[in-house]
Amino acid sequence: MIAAVLLAAGEGRRMKRLKQTLPWENELTLVQASLENILTCREIEGPIRVVIGAKAEQVRENFKKYSDPRLEIRRNREYKKGMISSIKTGLASLPGEVNGFFIALSDQPLISSGTYTELIRIFREGEHKIIVPVYQEKRGHPVLLSSGFLAEILEMPDSPGGLRPLLKRHQDQVLWKNVKDPGVTIDLDYPEDYFHYRREGK
Repeated sequence: MIAAVLLAAGEGRRMKRLKQTLPWENELTLVQASLENILTCREIEGPIRVVIGAKAEQVRENFKKYSDPRLEIRRNREYKKGMISSIKTGLASLPGEVNGFFIALSDQPLISSGTYTELIRIFREGEHKIIVPVYQEKRGHPVLLSSGFLAEILEMPDSPGGLRPLLKRHQDQVLWKNVKDPGVTIDLDYPEDYFHYRREGK
């Protein structure tokens, strides 16, 4: 069973506003668009957890419209400690049936649902424990990891760099998978990114 954790706890400092709730397209906010790309992937049978933090109740409003039983909202009250603290919040107490999980970012609404499906297919072939999508030699998200790394992640210090230290320690188990989806490398950190990629009216 595959699960997913969507990180949506940040303050949006570089965007200079809370970017999760920014309008995107088809009357969706940025975080809703990122979430729907995950919900559309039926190969993710396990929990799909959204981790909120900054302005938690305002962000939580974005999920009231969804009735998908896989969807769970988790609040990280220590989100200012960084990304690892949110990853831990999302991974805590995953069901034992989960053998793999995605770590995805809420500011990447351009990732195709088909990319999630492609990475799961490769993961289920069993040759690699960590799969990282790469587009034109640039690594991106979502990252798919075996649940065998759960305990190690939950014990990681809340230091900068996200999961990079883990990937470095286990580089022999990482597949850097070339994909045709530019969305895996497009995260909307700055206002100019947002206005460049926003697709109004579609």
